[in-house]
Order: sequence, then C-alpha cells, then structure tokens
Amino acid sequence: MEREFKKVNRTVSERIHKLRREVEKEFPIVARFSAASLGPILLWSARREQHRLVLGGTYEPPTLIERRNWSATS
Repeated sequence: MEREFKKVNRTVSERIHKLRREVEKEFPIVARFSAASLGPILLWSARREQHRLVLGGTYEPPTLIERRNWSATS
C-alpha cells in the first residue's frame, strides 16, 4: 500500500511504512505471512472496486418512490 500512496502523497506513504515496520516488530511471523498471502488479494480487490466505481457503479440502491393516499381530485 505504501507504494500506491508514494505516487499520491509521500508523507502518508512514509507513515504507512513506519506503521508496517512497527507491526512487523510486534508480530514478525504473522505480519509477514499475512502480507505475503493477503496483500496481493486485497490490492487486487481494491483495484477492481476502483475500476467498478469509475465505470459508474454505486453503493446506493435505485431510488423507489411509492405514492399512497393521494386524493382523487389531484
């Protein structure tokens, strides 16, 4: 993730790098395993979601307007 942010915001990339290093110090085996196994999957899904949003996808359902109890004279 830090490589992706390096293009956009270098300070955020550096903060992510520092945080990742701290996590690796606390949990060395788990952090390396999860980065190697889950990292590519999460990067792929984030890029796929970004592509879907660029094409016009939304999180909102289509708007449904239901009209009831209208007077007969209107």
